[in-house]
Amino acid sequence: MPINPNSERKYTIGRALNCDVILSDASVSRVHAELTLLENGKLLVTDCRSTQGTFLMQHGGEVRAIKQELVLVRDTLRFGNVSMPVKELLLAVKVKNPPVAPMPSEGAGLLRCVCGAVKVQHNRCEVCGK
Repeated sequence: MPINPNSERKYTIGRALNCDVILSDASVSRVHAELTLLENGKLLVTDCRSTQGTFLMQHGGEVRAIKQELVLVRDTLRFGNVSMPVKELLLAVKVKNPPVAPMPSEGAGLLRCVCGAVKVQHNRCEVCGK
């Protein structure tokens, strides 16, 4: 089944300041890897020809070098000497790229939610759900 390129999201991981997830370690390449959130909810990690390699540390303890691999939230990735659970990687991506709420219709009353986001009066907050 082909992937719709308009619905997948890609995030870079590396030492460079313009990466989505910055890992400040000499063993991490400037642009070390890329995390792609596929439209079907799966997570694809691609090594960007890094010097020290990208490794998948699966839940059962197996560690292996990867070039491109589907990963699970419970897995851990290693970029050079830096290990990071996929769950924390997703959290880092979310913090740097918060969800954007759709624009309210004209004339709708706006107010600030308890989380700090602006929401339409009497509607659930798109950020925290309250």
